[in-house]
Amino acid sequence: MHGWGQWYALAAAAVVAGCYLSGRHRRTWAVIALLSALEVAAAVAVSQTQDTVSWLIDQAVVVLAVFAALTGAYRRLRHEFVEQGWAHARDARLHERARIAADLHDTLGHDLALLSLQAAGIQVTAADPETRERAAAVRAGSAAAIETVRRIVDLLDVEADTDVATVLDRARQAGMTLRTTGAAPRERFVARLVAEALSNAVRHAPGAPVTVTFAGRRVEIVNPVPPDAVAARSGTGLAMLSARLEQAGGALTAGPVDGLFRLVADVPPGLDGDGARWGAGLGADYLSRRRRVRRMLAGTVLIPFAVLLVVATGFYVWAVRDAAMEDRVFAGLRVGMPQAAAERVLPGREAPIRFGGPSRPGCRYYTDGNYPLAYGNYVVCFAQNRVSRLQDLTGRDE
Repeated sequence: MHGWGQWYALAAAAVVAGCYLSGRHRRTWAVIALLSALEVAAAVAVSQTQDTVSWLIDQAVVVLAVFAALTGAYRRLRHEFVEQGWAHARDARLHERARIAADLHDTLGHDLALLSLQAAGIQVTAADPETRERAAAVRAGSAAAIETVRRIVDLLDVEADTDVATVLDRARQAGMTLRTTGAAPRERFVARLVAEALSNAVRHAPGAPVTVTFAGRRVEIVNPVPPDAVAARSGTGLAMLSARLEQAGGALTAGPVDGLFRLVADVPPGLDGDGARWGAGLGADYLSRRRRVRRMLAGTVLIPFAVLLVVATGFYVWAVRDAAMEDRVFAGLRVGMPQAAAERVLPGREAPIRFGGPSRPGCRYYTDGNYPLAYGNYVVCFAQNRVSRLQDLTGRDE
């Protein structure tokens, strides 16, 4: 018997481990197959041996296997959730880098075209004074281009903890002329919005003064634009910020008016955090997956208990059926009374679960309805067609 117990423990451990691995690798069919096989084997065994205690142990293994499968599924979902979070962060970072690269390309295009023309002029100029003048122009143009690149990178380098005041100070240090009024909202999104607007001002109107006005939740940024730059595009950065604002209930308008480029943004409160940095779509997907992981965690705890409750209740209903004896019936039995008279008041079947050692010959076991096992705690023994022994295992006096 001891050796059989070891083999049973190994088989149960294999089922639990298999369910865990199946849940970990999204193999629902394997979990169903393992649990079905275990239940079929338990049903066959109890029908042949009537060993309901072993059947209850089988059900405990089933509950443990369900818990293992859900634990594996939870760990898988949590791993996917974390990996997707990092993937979203990498995508957002790469998107921002690509946008900055595009801005640098657009900004340098004009300057480098001029430098190319000047270099061509140098190539066809033979006089030394002219060569020197052209070389000086090339150096001046290169310096201007490098300074433009530095300013744009500085203005777009808005980190997670950067506020509006830091963005404005950085712009002044880069050489911009700024005039600010009002108290700025403290959200990082507002800092990102101001940085984007100032980078556009540097790109399309270098050297022009910029006025930044904060009025409650409204941000207004105005700068003069040279006539040849009025029709320049606003850039993809503002378009992304505008879409984010509209989705959150705000608004953003930007465009040239009477020789001025005017940006007005109505920023709703609470527009900060991961959603503002990664975009509305990524944020919604992030929150959806987080809710899914939480639901799986709750299911990992609650579902095995629900399975255990269903199994225990089903077993109890079966165990007490025609096997429960009322206290008053047991109290009415007497040692020495005829067996036929006792059998007229006894339940139709014995309790399937019995504790306290092997059954005594000639004794019958009935339950008082204790939950959840409904084990036999009333013992009625017969000898020579009479009641020979009455034993109350409920802990109450006979």
